[in-house]
Amino acid sequence: MFPRPEVEARLRKFVKVRLFINETKPAARSPEWRAMLEKRFGTTAIPLYVVLRPDGETVGTLGFPGGSLDAFAADLEALLDRALAEAGKR
Repeated sequence: MFPRPEVEARLRKFVKVRLFINETKPAARSPEWRAMLEKRFGTTAIPLYVVLRPDGETVGTLGFPGGSLDAFAADLEALLDRALAEAGKR
């Protein structure tokens, strides 16, 4: 999903989950998931990257603000580094 080697190396250290909030199939749970995102994170922006601790607490979130992919990659790296540093302290 994110082909930059510096990001991919960090992402390998996480459990990745995709949440589809725009499915249109009749049995889709998209409306339920969309409501959960809005309540828990205050947004339904796509894409939204969320880093959670094993206990479910949020380390941080990052949505794509538009603009430079390089700037977004740097922000994502910083979020992942912060989560990894925090995990190392536990």
